[in-house]
Amino acid sequence: MSAEIVSHNLEATDTIVSLRQRLAGLRGQRVLLIWPEAATNLRSKLDLVLIQREADRRAIQLAIVTSDDKQRFYAAELNISCFDTLEASQTSRWKRSRQKLFLPRYHKPSPDLQAEDLEFIAGRLARRNQRSPWRSLIERLAVLVLLTGVVGAALYAVVPSAEVVVSPREEVITVVVDVVADRKANAIRSESGVIPALVLRETVETSATVPATGTVWLDSTSAAAVVTFANLGSGQVDIPRGTILGTSAGEPILFETLADVAVPAGAGQRVDAAVAAMASYRGNVGNVGPGMINTVLGELSDRVSVINLASAAGGSNQSVKTVAAADRSKLLESARIQLQSLAYERMRAGLAESQIIIIESLRIEQERKEWTRFSAAVGAMTSELSLTMRAIVSALVVDDRYARQLTTARIRDKIPANFQLLDDSLTYARGPFKLGRADGQINFTATGSATVRANFNRDHLREQLAGLSLQAARAHLESQAELSEQNPAHILLFPQALRRMPTMAVRIQVRERERQ
Repeated sequence: MSAEIVSHNLEATDTIVSLRQRLAGLRGQRVLLIWPEAATNLRSKLDLVLIQREADRRAIQLAIVTSDDKQRFYAAELNISCFDTLEASQTSRWKRSRQKLFLPRYHKPSPDLQAEDLEFIAGRLARRNQRSPWRSLIERLAVLVLLTGVVGAALYAVVPSAEVVVSPREEVITVVVDVVADRKANAIRSESGVIPALVLRETVETSATVPATGTVWLDSTSAAAVVTFANLGSGQVDIPRGTILGTSAGEPILFETLADVAVPAGAGQRVDAAVAAMASYRGNVGNVGPGMINTVLGELSDRVSVINLASAAGGSNQSVKTVAAADRSKLLESARIQLQSLAYERMRAGLAESQIIIIESLRIEQERKEWTRFSAAVGAMTSELSLTMRAIVSALVVDDRYARQLTTARIRDKIPANFQLLDDSLTYARGPFKLGRADGQINFTATGSATVRANFNRDHLREQLAGLSLQAARAHLESQAELSEQNPAHILLFPQALRRMPTMAVRIQVRERERQ
């Protein structure tokens, strides 16, 4: 063995394979493997055993340089020289490996057979050769038939398959619950149908204006006109002042003459006279058109006729608007409606989607005299009346989720045994709200419905169907109370010509028909 030492610094990427390649060309030499302190590879005992075994195969005297305590311990167990530094490896004595790395060959080849053994084997072959050819053929045929039967039975059990499509029985459950929403309740009481109700209060302010409807008449003037009297007889007719004339259409409007006049003698003689509307017909009501004043009232009606050839004019009314008591009541009612509407919008803005304000419970809870300010008193002369008003408005709020929970609980109480609820089939409807007899209570009806489906054991059904004929399998499925009568089960066989269910239950697939 060469006295020269061949040093190898291990790298972080070195493996057993790469190290074997390095040792391949170093047969019969002294090899020193140096582990860097930062290296983490090839530090286990198994790695050292494999390295030492490779070195022994190539007659290499192996030593290592490492500071790892565990690696030094493994090297001592394997009788491998281990040094702290490169200088120590050059001055110190190296160990020779005495570790048994290869198993001894305990199992040696068997000795040659003895003559009596050969004689026994030869006799057995001779007896076999003495058998009848027919017997051998029959035995072979029997084995072939047996194997064919086994293979056929295996294929009969494994190859056939079936798919059974079933529709579980379904029922619809409907409940109608009389619900009482009570502001004094703090939890759902399923037995009595009571759910909590929330009281909301809002302080709101608004302004409103209405036109004044009262009227005060200040002064008026009478309409005046010129009429023409015509003599109906042969003598002169004297018409005194204050003679009353009137209109003939609709309700008469009365006029009176303003001076004495005389109609000349002779039929058809005419004279003009000034007239004015009487005091009870003052104002623009006396402004009548031509020909409207055509009636003489009194004893002169048979002696003269009268007509106005021009319109009566000059009648006028003078009045002002005042605040009536009805205006005040109307404005107060309008402001209250606005306050409730404003409070409703504010309440609704802060509620969840499932919370509902009961419109029937919306009311003005508190008004104060100092919160109600009118712009004018009753009788004041003005064209409009304004009001600024503040009030506290309250309302009851019902959470629809509570009513849904109540109806769902009632539905669950009615689910028959061996049935399960289909959650996606739950429906809910709410009736109109009604104010309860007690203050703070709201009554309404909640209607809920859901579909329940029968449970069935698929594994048990597969075991029952295994090995049955197609007709018997259909009859068995029809007899199952858990399956729907309206949608009978459907069986798909492979191969179809078999007309019998597979003997192995695992070859039967049972699935539910999709819901429509």
